[in-house]
Amino acid sequence: MRQKIIFLNYRLAWITFFIFGWNAFAEKKGFSLRVDEADLDRSAANPIQSYSNILGKATPAVVAVTTQQVVRRLYPGAGNPIEDWFRRYYGLPRINQPRIEEEKVPAGIGSGVLVSPQGHVVTNAHVISDPRTGELMEEVVVKLGEQKEYPATIIGYDHTTDIAVLKIEADEDLPFATLANSDQLQVGDVVFAVGNPLGIGMTVTMGIVSATRKSELGILREDGAYENFIQTDASINRGNSGGALLDAQGRLVGINTAIISQTGASIGIGLAIPVNMVRRALTDYMEEGKIRRGFLGVSLEPGPNGSAAVVASVVSGSAADEAGFLANDKIVKVGKKLVYSVNQARVAISQTLPGAQIQIEVLRNGEPETLYVTLGSMSEGIVPIPGLDLTSSYSSKPRRI
Repeated sequence: MRQKIIFLNYRLAWITFFIFGWNAFAEKKGFSLRVDEADLDRSAANPIQSYSNILGKATPAVVAVTTQQVVRRLYPGAGNPIEDWFRRYYGLPRINQPRIEEEKVPAGIGSGVLVSPQGHVVTNAHVISDPRTGELMEEVVVKLGEQKEYPATIIGYDHTTDIAVLKIEADEDLPFATLANSDQLQVGDVVFAVGNPLGIGMTVTMGIVSATRKSELGILREDGAYENFIQTDASINRGNSGGALLDAQGRLVGINTAIISQTGASIGIGLAIPVNMVRRALTDYMEEGKIRRGFLGVSLEPGPNGSAAVVASVVSGSAADEAGFLANDKIVKVGKKLVYSVNQARVAISQTLPGAQIQIEVLRNGEPETLYVTLGSMSEGIVPIPGLDLTSSYSSKPRRI
């Protein structure tokens, strides 16, 4: 009973913070978000004839993100056969020496979304990284509309979720998106993919939510990546990466990230990062300058049929050890989220702040058991992100969370 009271009091404190303390905290940190967590009205019998008014207000916050890389080129000196003969036999100096010049060369183009009036832009980490080496590009430019361009500062990027945060400085007021609660999305909800496909400029496509919490797809090749995608049939093409996935009210519900295709073109299987994960990353970068993740202290492996999250081992002295986790416990619920796979368990834990006390339900020898855990901290440095690989398979080795 004592643990339950502490848990409820802790949650009450966090609810109070998010209701009353978020705006004050954000202003002190130099950024503010517009958040609307109200659920959609799914009872309307008559279909909407046009979304132009809604999209007209929401799409100005979607931007193009272009990158440039400094390339060093060698230009040989001009010469002729007579000059080369005198230089070779009489030691005359070369008049036209070869020279090295640095040039900025366009390297890539993607999309992004303005999420604060202070100029914070969220996009994909792979948009601002070299796909060959994974290194950050030397120059990132954000373009609003058809004319205005701003140099961008990289606030931070996370290779394990493919999220990056940029910052631009502008004298005028900037448009910015309203963030929804992506946990409320349901299959069949209308969504719009907005971005800069193939560099042709702002484009909107329409579809529905095809699935939620898609994981174990091998989209992010980095070992230890956290895959938790919204799947949509709204057309997403090259250049849409980092752009907005909007709901029927024009609110941001996801960041478009990748497609699954055998041809490289959209075939109706698009993937977006839920905005709740993006919001956490943005808050972490602004508050601490790094991603913060809860650490449970177990190694997980899939169940016999490839699903479920089964505890393979418990780290001695960890939060899981203190909470009473045992090998072969099957995690079925983390907080309010039901868990059906290793990756879903990892995502749920990673999206909880270190020091938070959460309730985890397990099946132990077939019997339900509720454990209360105060999470530790998983420290991860910021390292380059590899290129996306849509054909790689999910690793079946135990994953530590």
